[in-house]
Amino acid sequence: MGDYGSAMTRGNPDGGSQGRPKGVPRANVQQLKLMGQGHPTGLTPNLLKLFEARPMLEHTPPVQKRKLPAYTGMAQFVSRFAEPGDPEYAPPVPTCETKAEKKDRIRKLKLEQGADKVAKELQNYDPQSDPNTTSDPYKTLFVARLNYETSESRVKREFEAYGPIKRVRLVTDKDTNKPRGYAFIEYMHTRDMKNAYKQADGRKVDNKRVIVDVERGRTVPNWRPRRLGGGLGSSRICGANQKLPARYSLI
Repeated sequence: MGDYGSAMTRGNPDGGSQGRPKGVPRANVQQLKLMGQGHPTGLTPNLLKLFEARPMLEHTPPVQKRKLPAYTGMAQFVSRFAEPGDPEYAPPVPTCETKAEKKDRIRKLKLEQGADKVAKELQNYDPQSDPNTTSDPYKTLFVARLNYETSESRVKREFEAYGPIKRVRLVTDKDTNKPRGYAFIEYMHTRDMKNAYKQADGRKVDNKRVIVDVERGRTVPNWRPRRLGGGLGSSRICGANQKLPARYSLI
């Protein structure tokens, strides 16, 4: 307990009471003192509300149990059960498609769709009426597996070593206008075409080995291109051992 003349009470007209906070008017200090005089703890009414007890719970009568019907047996329903001979007794078990079956089904579907597409395109296939073909099929050399960057001038420069060339046709895609990797070369003389057919197979053009052949579309009967299921090879419709016409007998 401090002295009567201590620094806390010196100059304070209220004696032992503490000084009012700085910046708070005297009237506000008096209101705070009066608010704390209503309860022994000195708490304000809004703080005393936090410590009030909750209201008592409402009394409700106990729940009365509902009377349930008595249990009965199931003997009266046994006659409705399915017998071993009935279709409901053992319903068929649903079978799921395995991964191998799904793969085989998709493969067959693609083959059928491809066969339909080939049949439709084969009806319109007529190499004799193609306006882009060369004038003489027996002077024309077929060159495949070309580099996609190879130009017509490059092909002409490479195959002019076998004789004078009349025309070079580099086949391109109709939609994208990009090269498809094969071309037709028409020579001025038939002997030059035969010479190129014998010597140019396996020649490197732009770092790719090409294969050469005669133009079979207009010279071999019932010939089909590779896109229609034909072409050379034992698995193809035309076959690899199909004989050339008599005009190619000297090759």
